[in-house]
Amino acid sequence: MMNWNKKLDIKSLLEDLENYQPRRRGWVWRKHHPQKIGPFFYEDVSDSLKRYVALPSARHLGNIDPQPATTITTEIASGRFEDDIRRMRMAAYHGADHVMVIRTAGQSHMDGLLEGTPQGVGGVPITRKQVRAQRKALDIIEDEVGRPINYHSYVSGVAGPEIAVMFTEEGVNGAHQDPQYNVLYRNINMIRSFVDAAESKKIMAYGKMAQIDGAHNANATARDAWKVMPELLVQHGINSRFSERIGISPDLICLSTVPPAAPPSPDIKINLPYAIALREFFSAYKMRAQMNTKYMDSSTREATVTHVLNLLISKLTSADIQSTITPDEGRNVPWHMYNIEALDTAKQAMIGLDGLMEMLEFKTDSQLFETKREIQERAVLMLVEIIELGGYFTAVEAGMFVDSGLYPERSGDGIARKIEGGIGAQTTYPRHQDYMAPVTAHYGYNNIEQYGLKENPSELIGGSTFEVRKDSIC
Repeated sequence: MMNWNKKLDIKSLLEDLENYQPRRRGWVWRKHHPQKIGPFFYEDVSDSLKRYVALPSARHLGNIDPQPATTITTEIASGRFEDDIRRMRMAAYHGADHVMVIRTAGQSHMDGLLEGTPQGVGGVPITRKQVRAQRKALDIIEDEVGRPINYHSYVSGVAGPEIAVMFTEEGVNGAHQDPQYNVLYRNINMIRSFVDAAESKKIMAYGKMAQIDGAHNANATARDAWKVMPELLVQHGINSRFSERIGISPDLICLSTVPPAAPPSPDIKINLPYAIALREFFSAYKMRAQMNTKYMDSSTREATVTHVLNLLISKLTSADIQSTITPDEGRNVPWHMYNIEALDTAKQAMIGLDGLMEMLEFKTDSQLFETKREIQERAVLMLVEIIELGGYFTAVEAGMFVDSGLYPERSGDGIARKIEGGIGAQTTYPRHQDYMAPVTAHYGYNNIEQYGLKENPSELIGGSTFEVRKDSIC
C-alpha cells in the first residue's frame, strides 16, 4: 500500500514491467447499496471509498463522501502517459472508477501496434507498454481508494483486431468498438471495418470487456444535432445487435448517448423525450450517458450548467455509466483541473438528486410521450428505407447518415462513403476451404473439426496468449 501523501514514482512503476500480469479480466459494475451515511439515508448509492477527496461543502457534514450507484468516467487526454497516471490517481480519489484514455489523433489509420511510450497530441498513442504501465498503476490506485477501477480505450481503426488482442492480454476492462465510427468519421473501408469489427467483438466478448458504441459522434458532427435523433437510434440498433449476435453479453453492451441539444434551446423539452425513446427501445442494454460537447464555447460556467441539466436527464431516465466530459473538451484544452471539477459536478448533482424517481412519475398522456413516439417512428421508417435501398453500405454511399435534416427530411450534407473506397479498401479476402488458425476467440469459419477439436483451437499449441502468458509479450 502506498503512502497516500506520496507521489507515484513512474520510474519504479516501469521496473519489472515485463513480468506484470493483470489481476483480472472483465468489467466491474458498482453495487447498488442503499445506506445511511453520516446523518442522511441515501437510496441511489454504492459503498463509500476508503480514501477520497470529498466535495468542499462536506466539511460542514462530517466530511462524508457518498458515492453514486452509477459508474463515473473520467476521460484522460494529456498526450503524456506518465502525466495520465497521475491524473488517474487524482480522479479516483474524486470518485472515478472508469478511466478512459483517449487515443491520439491519427491512430485510426495506423495499420499495426506502436511500441514504447511515445507522446501524443489530444490523446496518447496506445501501446502495450503504456497500457501495461497504466493498468499496473491502477492496481495500486484501486488498493488506495478501495474500489475496482475499470481501464478503457478504443478498439477501432485499421489495427482494431490487433488492439483488441493486446487489450485482452493486458487486462483492459472496456473499450469503444463500433465499425460505423471507422466508416463515417475515419473513412476506413466499410467491408474491412465490419470484418475487423466481427473479429474485435469476438475477442472483447472473450475478455468480458464492456463495449461502448460510437453513435454519439453523429450529434457531435451534424450541423443541427437535435435533428439526428432518429438516426442515433438506428446506429445504436445496428451496433448492438451486431455485437450481441457475435457473442457480447447484453449487460456489457453500452449505448453511448449524448443529449443532442443545449441551452439556449429548450434543453429538457428536446432531450428528455429522446432519452426515454432510447431506453424504451434498448432496455436490454446498458446506457453510457455522455455530456454535450457540441454546443459549448469559451465559458466553462456555461458548459457546466448544461452538464448539470444532462445529469438531470440521467437521473430521470437512468445511466449505468455517467461520463464526465470536461467543460473544456469542446475547446480541446485538456486542463486536468476541469477533469476533476467535472467529476465533482457529477457526484454533487447525482447525490443531490438521490431518490428523485421515488418522488416523480412521467405524464404518459403529455407532449413528452407524443414526441418520444414520433422519434421512434422516424427511426423505424429510416431503418425500413435503409433495408429497401439494399442495406447499410448502400445507405452510407447514398449519404443517409449524419444528415442535418430531421428524417425523412434531407439537408444533403450527410457523410457519404464508397463501398469500394476508403482506407484499407480491397484488403479482405475469402478464407480457404481448409483454413484454420490455432487461436482463441477467433470469429467465423475455422475448420477445427479436421483436427478433432470441438471448441478451442488453441489446444493445438498448448494455449494461445489468452490462456498462457508468453515470454514474447513484453
